[in-house]
Amino acid sequence: MDSSRSIAICEYMEHRFPNDVLVDIRDHTTHSLGTLPGAVNVPYDNLGALYDLPQDKKICVFCQKGETSGEIVELLLAAGYDAYELAGGYRAYLLGTLG
Repeated sequence: MDSSRSIAICEYMEHRFPNDVLVDIRDHTTHSLGTLPGAVNVPYDNLGALYDLPQDKKICVFCQKGETSGEIVELLLAAGYDAYELAGGYRAYLLGTLG
């Protein structure tokens, strides 16, 4: 994936894109324990629902540790979406806000 499609999650939270869609691809249980403000949950095991996201907005994807979101961004880019990976995932966000 092109490195310009990867943004540090804490940097993103400070400077969000206007009118973007923030997508949490973690499972429902993990998502319910905590997520980023404004995130919608589209679990990794329900990838077909990703293609219901609006194509006229930037799609910003995160997972728990930043290991899976890059794969999802590649799929979205191939389908014509303007997609970005939030590097480090929710874990990096928590570490950044707590530390």
